[in-house]
Amino acid sequence: MVKLQRSSARAWGYFFLVAFTAIFALVASGVMQPLDVRAFILVNERWNVPALNEFFIYASRYGRSYFWIPVVFFAWVLGGERYKRGALMMAIAFLIIIAVGLTLKAVYFRPRPFLVISTARVLMARPSDSSFPSGHALIVFGGATIALLFFKRRYSVPLLGEAILVSYSRVYVGLHYPSDVVAGALLGSSIALLVYGFGNNVSWFEGLYRIVRSVYYGLLSFFS
Repeated sequence: MVKLQRSSARAWGYFFLVAFTAIFALVASGVMQPLDVRAFILVNERWNVPALNEFFIYASRYGRSYFWIPVVFFAWVLGGERYKRGALMMAIAFLIIIAVGLTLKAVYFRPRPFLVISTARVLMARPSDSSFPSGHALIVFGGATIALLFFKRRYSVPLLGEAILVSYSRVYVGLHYPSDVVAGALLGSSIALLVYGFGNNVSWFEGLYRIVRSVYYGLLSFFS
């Protein structure tokens, strides 16, 4: 668990948002493309280990919603007060992240690397939406950031490792440029930090938490 004041969380959130914006500008202008292509080829082709292909496919396919929805569920059901607060804040961050990610992909289209690089190895189904930013990196780093703020290190550090693994796998399987996942990680972390900075121990979040907790325990009593 990382102890962070709300003001510090907001400051870091804005910093990550500025960093994301800078990468977005470089990608949109085309300045990033030559470096991105070289980095993509390095991960996708030169560092290819056939024996690990299935592992990275599995991480890419199941490491986002199939993994993080259960994290929210079990943190709420099995965790104490702080874990329940973290689960609720994680759910809020996910909703905002999904909305922001879908909006960005709708207003800016970047072709997937396999549409540009003829030698790209594509190990999974080929999506038709924008490559930028990586929706997987958005979600997993948003979740990992909240976990670092609320969960004990023996849980949060492995969750951060999972986020790094899933993000790397998106390049390895041929679906994203490295800048897509870096930008997604920055934006996901930024949103999570800002949600924490504007919500932790603040009246709107405390009121929502009491309502959700009351409904949850009411349902438990009803079904028991």
